Amino acid sequence: MDKEHLKLEDWLSSDKVLTKEAFFVYTQQTRRLQPNDQILFLKKVISQIAKGYISLKIEDLCKINTFSLEAYQEFGEPVNIDYTLDLIIHILEFVAFKGKFPRETKEIFDLVKSIADFICNYLQDNVDYLSKIDLLFDDCPGRTAIVRKSTNDFYIHLRGNDYKVYDIYQGYSIKNQDKDGNGTLVLHFQKGIYAKGNICLLEVLERRINTYTDDTIKYGNNIEYQGRKFPFSWRRNESNFLIVPEKAPVTSCEGRKSDKSCELSSKEFWWCYGRKCFKANQVDHEVNDWNNYTLRDFLKILSLSYNDSGYYIFISEINRLNRLLERIRCTDCSKVLRPAKLSNFGFYRVSYFYCLNNDCSSKGKEVYLTHCLNSKCTNVIDNRVAKRCLNGFIICDKCGSCCSNDQFLKRSESLKILGRPLPQKLSTMLTEQKGHWEKAECYCYKCQKEMIEKNGSYNCKECSVTYDRTTVYVKFYRDYKKVFGQKFKKYEQKGAQ
Repeated sequence: MDKEHLKLEDWLSSDKVLTKEAFFVYTQQTRRLQPNDQILFLKKVISQIAKGYISLKIEDLCKINTFSLEAYQEFGEPVNIDYTLDLIIHILEFVAFKGKFPRETKEIFDLVKSIADFICNYLQDNVDYLSKIDLLFDDCPGRTAIVRKSTNDFYIHLRGNDYKVYDIYQGYSIKNQDKDGNGTLVLHFQKGIYAKGNICLLEVLERRINTYTDDTIKYGNNIEYQGRKFPFSWRRNESNFLIVPEKAPVTSCEGRKSDKSCELSSKEFWWCYGRKCFKANQVDHEVNDWNNYTLRDFLKILSLSYNDSGYYIFISEINRLNRLLERIRCTDCSKVLRPAKLSNFGFYRVSYFYCLNNDCSSKGKEVYLTHCLNSKCTNVIDNRVAKRCLNGFIICDKCGSCCSNDQFLKRSESLKILGRPLPQKLSTMLTEQKGHWEKAECYCYKCQKEMIEKNGSYNCKECSVTYDRTTVYVKFYRDYKKVFGQKFKKYEQKGAQ
């Protein structure tokens, strides 16, 4: 190499301006870098473009020498393979060829499918090396949500965040029972907060048992969680809402900005998994912050037509795809499952898979994978893990969701639009309103039996399966308390007979 050029490794940590001559020299040396440093090289090259030091076209970036499958296998079978750089360049090339970043659903589908096909071709169908897709998106640090409160409500300030205090349901008891077992139904509550998906109860200093009502509790100024105490302070303001932190529902930020402001707070917000988020991680990084460049920065710096709407729908689909990748290995031989109908690795939107391994006892067995009915749940439904409810729908092993009347209605409307006949079973379930969600019925994914509500969670005595009170799907139904109360009366009457 010409003496005026630094070694590639040295240039990455230097302030030396990149010339075109040096760039083309470096493109032939990138294969000696580790995958993370290859990405670092691309980021720094694009930062040089952003600073106006160098002008490069997409076809120039395509000359960067990346690892091939053969290169990884040169010194034996690799443990894993990183094709992030190849995918990033593929996307830039795809967008440049199309003249814009996809906006419509079909265009986004074409981009995602091209990525799946690219991966399959890169791995030469040896999809045992398949790994999660990393496209340099911004991480989701956690959703920042809004909750309604009264203007005179006290709330908790804990470790830099505000939390609304709730009466957390702890179960029920029958007090003053007579000889027939009849008595007063008392629901038990304890004050607590929801902190990023976890229930944290307030410290109890004193508890007085009452005869006909719930216990009277005196609380301390600590939150108790996993055997530890965390001090908090009480706050109050005249606002009718609180902005609170929640657990990240996804890996990469995919929030789509609303055209309207929040009616409650008048603040701007982003839609994220059916809920509002008030602090999306979606920023353009400064040129000196090039180490943290994302795909979004690349598109804008390279003057490729970009739009927020299509971009974040694209991220949403990649998030969904990555969740699916966690499940598409055969549980018997660990080989990657193949789509039951589509060729290549076109698993996008595909639900049915099977194993092709001739030496596997599960070869040819159909595997059904789909996303959970519950929009707040990110679990992938898997018929190898869970059984079906009485209506024939697979039960989610995380939140217990299976079917709803709203789901039946949406399916029937979709069939009508497509001009297809309505199956008799679906018609019957729709007419007779057999959805389990609206009935507050929750079933065990292992034994299919209806589960019992206890201390706010749903439990199966036979299988030791529990759906946590914060995630169990039936509790999201707006009339849950009313329906549950009616169910309890029926159980009580049945027990008295």
